[in-house]
Amino acid sequence: MGRIVRNLRPNEKGRHLRMLNLCFDSWGDERKWRRLYHEKGFDITRNVVVVEEDGEWMGGGTAWFREAFLKTNKRIQVYIAGDGYVHPNHRGKGVYSTFMRSLNGLAQNRGASLGFGFISLHGVPFRALPRYGFVDLLHPVTRLLILKPQNFLSYLSEQLKELSLPKAFEGLKLKLIVYFQKNRRRCMISKIFQIRDRKLVELGSPKEGAIDLTLQASASTLLSIFNRFYRGKRAMIPVVIASLLLGRLRFRLSVNFVKLMLKV
Repeated sequence: MGRIVRNLRPNEKGRHLRMLNLCFDSWGDERKWRRLYHEKGFDITRNVVVVEEDGEWMGGGTAWFREAFLKTNKRIQVYIAGDGYVHPNHRGKGVYSTFMRSLNGLAQNRGASLGFGFISLHGVPFRALPRYGFVDLLHPVTRLLILKPQNFLSYLSEQLKELSLPKAFEGLKLKLIVYFQKNRRRCMISKIFQIRDRKLVELGSPKEGAIDLTLQASASTLLSIFNRFYRGKRAMIPVVIASLLLGRLRFRLSVNFVKLMLKV
């Protein structure tokens, strides 16, 4: 059969989601899938492509389409390339090139005038996309001002819930304490989680049992750690160590947590 590029079939939604989680190491759950892939005008059988070779699923990618308004009030169609993945067993075989060229051709056939890639400066797409016609547009340094700490921490909690944790940690209780700068005064907000079915579940209060792990940090420190987390363990570990040495990240561990860590 050789290598082919085809559209995702209606009955392959679950398999595609599993592939995303395999290749991105916990991409997200069904709820995230519904939010991104069930939007108005989106059709998985037209917007998602799959790369196969001799019947084996090797990778794939997704194109989102939007209308952009120019200063002249003219509307043009643009496309956003995203969720490009390659199965770990097939990396280095040109799969990325295959689906990127396919997505560009798909967008051109659908009448898109421009293509965008919203990417990290440290990710693979930043180095790879120029090979497929993408050019550098802007590299602004982004500054973030947190106006509503509680809303920000709720967003952060949702991201944490997507992590897949070791099965040995089942039942552990964790407390996260975050400091925010608000009107030149520091405010502190805390949340408590428990690990259930390898996921973090937010609790109102620890009614039973002691806290096994307490983390305390500023919002800026957590953002820095999260940024490195998405770049990989090698990028994250030095930041965590530096934050601990500088006192920007503090933690308390229970004896039970230490025992489990030694087993994992």
